[in-house]
Amino acid sequence: MQSFNILHIIAIFTFSQVFGQTNKELENFGFIEIKTDSMNVPLFIDGVYIGNHPLGSPVPVIPGFHEVSYVPPDIQRKKIKENLSEGIKRVYVAKNDTLNVFLFYDHYLAQLKTIEKQLFIQNWIGISLIGVLVYIMLSLF
Repeated sequence: MQSFNILHIIAIFTFSQVFGQTNKELENFGFIEIKTDSMNVPLFIDGVYIGNHPLGSPVPVIPGFHEVSYVPPDIQRKKIKENLSEGIKRVYVAKNDTLNVFLFYDHYLAQLKTIEKQLFIQNWIGISLIGVLVYIMLSLF
């Protein structure tokens, strides 16, 4: 039984070397290295959680445009994306290149809550004005 385990381990190491990823395959990717001004910040690339800051190494991505942020994708809206320019960045990653991205966290996280409140108040004011307008129109006719 012990010799079977040893042969099994040798086979795994042999096949991993034969079929493993080579440096040539990594040349088809670009890399994003993300830094922030705070520790333990959740980071997202294209809406996918990749870990908390600090990351151990650059993240391999397919060359092209990517969205790097610390804002979870479920609360990202167009208005928030416009106002949090330093917390959500759209970047272009070239093939076989490492792009450094720096996100400012503390200031913009506080702003996120304020923006959410502003959007909530704007929506209710808009609904109220529409209601008043409909009431006035119906009372005139």
